[in-house]
Amino acid sequence: MKRFLIMTLACITFGGSAIPVYANDAHHPKANVQKSYVVKGEVVTIDKPADKVKLKHEPIPELDWPAMTMFFAIADKSQLDVLKVGDKVEFEFVRKEGGAPLITQIKTVK
Repeated sequence: MKRFLIMTLACITFGGSAIPVYANDAHHPKANVQKSYVVKGEVVTIDKPADKVKLKHEPIPELDWPAMTMFFAIADKSQLDVLKVGDKVEFEFVRKEGGAPLITQIKTVK
């Protein structure tokens, strides 16, 4: 019993002091850190009912993506109201833990 109490006390003492050491390492990343990407492209299709836009975009080296044409979901669907097929755009998007990209901002450029 005495040995159990000593082990318990040691675990509480040393275990509690170890928490800050491990809180920021690679095995315990900070919650929901999202990287955003800014890219230029061209509007191919606008799908308002689905809140998506199909864009032909330039390569995105940070993601190892070549230039391609793909659909992007858009966070603020009112941004679709100002877009037209053929518009040149600059857009910013995020990906949640490898999930589908989500446009957070999009604007026309010349």
